[in-house]
Amino acid sequence: MRPLLAVAVSILILGGMALYMQRRPQTGSIVVERKAEGVFSLEITLSFDAGPDEFALSADDQPSVLVEFRGSELHKLTGRVPAGEPIVIERVEGIVAGPGAAGRNEFYVAATPAESGANISRALRVRVLRDGDPVADQSLWSEPGWPVQGTVELHVAADHAGAPHDDH
Repeated sequence: MRPLLAVAVSILILGGMALYMQRRPQTGSIVVERKAEGVFSLEITLSFDAGPDEFALSADDQPSVLVEFRGSELHKLTGRVPAGEPIVIERVEGIVAGPGAAGRNEFYVAATPAESGANISRALRVRVLRDGDPVADQSLWSEPGWPVQGTVELHVAADHAGAPHDDH
């Protein structure tokens, strides 16, 4: 008798939840993306010489430095990149402004060391500039012996999207 009662209560609870989910009002949030004002650029500086992966099957197309924005390739270098020489990506298009998640912009950056034998940590610095002024600055570090890779997040608030900023 108890097992039948347990099955009946389970069916009643699950049936009630299914009915509620079907009949509840469908509310969704619409996120409106607004293009951020200004000219954005990216500046990447490596603390090591970068080069294609020595162990890749096809070294011809292997990136030494790769930058992605919004899931697509923004910049790719396949040759040797010396340490300390800034890599500048001018006029980054598609930066959005808004409150909360609407103003979130994320860059993925990866760099492969030219010499893979050293078992040391490496770093790279990513600066996001807006009209020549830095708005984000972050350093990414690798585990010893691994390529440097990670994301840099830039949040552009809606109320500052077009307003000139005064640092005083």
